[in-house]
Amino acid sequence: MVIRGETNIIKVYDLTPLVNVEEYDLYDSKELERFQDTVESYIQSGEAEALSFETELIGTVPENTEIEIGDETYFFEDVEYINRTVDDLISENLNEGDVVCLLQASGDGYFEYEQDPDVNELRIGYTACDIDTPEEPVYDFFCDLLLPDLVEANGEKIEITAQNFYPKDTMIAEVYIVKTKNGSKYLERVCEIDVLHFGWDLFEDIIQVDYDEPIA
Repeated sequence: MVIRGETNIIKVYDLTPLVNVEEYDLYDSKELERFQDTVESYIQSGEAEALSFETELIGTVPENTEIEIGDETYFFEDVEYINRTVDDLISENLNEGDVVCLLQASGDGYFEYEQDPDVNELRIGYTACDIDTPEEPVYDFFCDLLLPDLVEANGEKIEITAQNFYPKDTMIAEVYIVKTKNGSKYLERVCEIDVLHFGWDLFEDIIQVDYDEPIA
């Protein structure tokens, strides 16, 4: 089986041990610039540790996703979903007060699996969002996507055997703080980080990055 389509990726860097947001007056332009430069240097140097998520934050846009099983091609409306929310993914991996940098990119994704399941037994992860979702850019970026890393057939997870990402847009980096409201964790945006000196190789520990045309 192959899943392919327009793909959004988020890579999460843990800044918590490295920066204290409270030490910066982010309403002051010079202090904000100093904070941004500090975060950029930690990522470029490798000091900011990339967090490992049980389910990678990689999603395909349903309307532009094809699911190939044998000689047949199916679409998002042909399969059942495993509903996950962005908050679920955050809550499982982050703690209140954590400071993270989210490196976001869009492109074309190709995901190949170890078997060709019956489409009627296929379930694919889906990032559901509702009216209570915080009004932060990252939620718009990662809501309503299919999760190629969370695929099951007949109740058993199917593993990815090969995956490729073909970048087509400029990446974005944003710093967020994990907050809690009514017992639920959510992300609150602090600022954006200049990505001028960042390369696509930063994503290569979670997916193979290619620069040729996507696999036909």
